[in-house]
Amino acid sequence: MFSRFAHLAVLSILAAGAARAASCGAVSGVAAIASVDAGGEFAFADGRRARLGGLALAPAATPALKNFAGRELGVELLAPRPDRWGRLVVDLLDERGNSVAVDFVLRGLARVRPEFETRSCDAERLEAEAAARAAEEGVWADRGAVLNAGDRTALDAADGRFILVAGVVRGVGVGRSKVYLDFAGRGGFSVVVARKAEPLFARRGIDLKALIGRKILVRGVLDDRFGPRIEVADPSMIEPGEGAKETNRGG
Repeated sequence: MFSRFAHLAVLSILAAGAARAASCGAVSGVAAIASVDAGGEFAFADGRRARLGGLALAPAATPALKNFAGRELGVELLAPRPDRWGRLVVDLLDERGNSVAVDFVLRGLARVRPEFETRSCDAERLEAEAAARAAEEGVWADRGAVLNAGDRTALDAADGRFILVAGVVRGVGVGRSKVYLDFAGRGGFSVVVARKAEPLFARRGIDLKALIGRKILVRGVLDDRFGPRIEVADPSMIEPGEGAKETNRGG
């Protein structure tokens, strides 16, 4: 049990940091974590179930979450309603008002997994992820953390999983309703974007048709029903590589 003094102390710290928190979600008081399951879903002491929104958690994130058991943390709602499984979509704020999600990303305990409800969080989290990747923290110490677009064996094994894939765009095909970024020829890895989303990408500085010859990093759930592909709905799911175009080298 926590004293009324401790509860008020946490609230005052959260109030001091409310401007930062409000840019990503809505602060909704404090709560104590009662339990954490193997997948990183957790339950508050009042019975509500929740998950950290916009993240793909690494296995090591579960024990890290369990370290919060019994502690009162700030709760930042990232969506107005629970998800289809009845879980609140949240971030947690520690006693200093810092984002637990950003901390997990920085420590390599999670990768950024863009979703509509967490889109206002992506910029800060992707910046943290880039730092973790550069430092090879946590999951980024694994050479297989980013798959090669030309490695069909690895891609086939990743069917149905959230992954990151890097490679050079070899061609761009435009259909009636989809834009296809092809990386490895017929039957190879591709990225699919709805044509109606093109203006959204353009506003974020990504011209899909101009990506030919560019190395990019893409993240999403791999679907191997029609050859390995990732369907991309948000510009945060594509990260164009820096430097000159690459046209003759493998993915």
